[in-house]
Amino acid sequence: MQTILRKSLLRTIPRVWASVMNLPCRQFLRVYSKGRRAAITCSMFVLILPIAHAQTDFCLPNSPGTDSTATYCTKPNFPIYGTPTQPLPANAAATVGSGLQLEHSATNLFSLVMGSTQRGANLTTAQSVRDMFYMNYIVGDLTQTLGSPMDTGQGGNNVFAAVARHYAVGDPNDVELMETDGIHLRAICSQNHTDCSPGHVYAGMIRPPAEIRPGMTVKVRYKSPSGPFSWAPVWMFSGSEKSPGPGGNPYQGLGTSTSLTQLPGNAFEIDINDNFSRFWNTPTVQTGFQLDYGTPNIYGITWQTAPHPLFWANGKRYIYHPEGGPPFEELPTNWSTGFHNLVLSWQTDNQLFVFVDGKLVAASYMEYPATTYQDGFDGNTTKLMAMNLMIGNQAIPSFAPGSANTIENDGMPDGWTIVVQEISAWNGNIVNPMSHAAAPNGCDSTCQQP
Repeated sequence: MQTILRKSLLRTIPRVWASVMNLPCRQFLRVYSKGRRAAITCSMFVLILPIAHAQTDFCLPNSPGTDSTATYCTKPNFPIYGTPTQPLPANAAATVGSGLQLEHSATNLFSLVMGSTQRGANLTTAQSVRDMFYMNYIVGDLTQTLGSPMDTGQGGNNVFAAVARHYAVGDPNDVELMETDGIHLRAICSQNHTDCSPGHVYAGMIRPPAEIRPGMTVKVRYKSPSGPFSWAPVWMFSGSEKSPGPGGNPYQGLGTSTSLTQLPGNAFEIDINDNFSRFWNTPTVQTGFQLDYGTPNIYGITWQTAPHPLFWANGKRYIYHPEGGPPFEELPTNWSTGFHNLVLSWQTDNQLFVFVDGKLVAASYMEYPATTYQDGFDGNTTKLMAMNLMIGNQAIPSFAPGSANTIENDGMPDGWTIVVQEISAWNGNIVNPMSHAAAPNGCDSTCQQP
């Protein structure tokens, strides 16, 4: 299978991760190519009314100088919810939707519905988003200003142009903007919207302070960007981080049972939809129709059986592209023109199933390489290391032909914007996932059974 470098936050920052984990940098090198490999250096309740929000402002805006876009916050955002004593809001009535059924024993862990006029929304303002989500990645020095980027751990990254930023509520540059239909995660070019080079695009992202493990189901309802140089992944990375609350420090006691941040020895990821354009693929695929699911085997982990796909829908207007580098799915609907449900059912038998609007489009096998730890906030209970879920804007993938010459939003309104309406998670899995197959299995020789 051809390999292409995808999101690089925790992948192209080996020195930052290694410094946190006290591990050799080489363990975290990534590969990037299209046909060649090249090293990258170093209590349940139904939520009907919006939640009250009143976070103390720790933003401390940057002094913009002559750059009107440089008013971003110089302090990280730590949510009010997702702390050891204040969990994310759950909703016993939340459903996966689209005809999918969860196990009878399944319980909702959290349900976040966004949009200032969305029915049933519990996040309706820009402040409510800041009270519920981290707006940066899980590693990097989040206690001080690093420059460019400030709190993302992406120093030296040139795989995509964007770095995670957040702004004070009401700032005209806000890249986590609440609108009627959901939270808009935007990207803007710096230097008064003219500098779109790597590290100089400021982009929005959200990361709930939640723990995702095998045996769980995750749902994200969103609308993807339409720009050819957009990149708005929905993905998970190893490690989890409870919130310390505004003004706190999630790294205090790192490496102990009472640390809010728990990082495993092995780095790994699950791309529910990596979601970068495939306009340069042969045959070409219009931006908005791609689904990039995968469990990339790129972190040097020793497996009994390496991760591999089990199912790709192929037929009935679903098209499997094994030539894609990596392979991907072409959907019959344009995700950039409307909202759709993306669901991951992660079973405890190492099988993962991905659904779009109730139809199974992909499945894979991945042994979970996580270690265990003692949770000091839960009576030192032994727990499996969790993963964290991120939805972000990583505009302008450098490997896309012509990417060096693009302009903000690819010259179209919100060309890089991903709009998120809902993020929910359950303990429990989808019943009989293969019965929802969108089409026959199109797997080629890369889809060998374990």
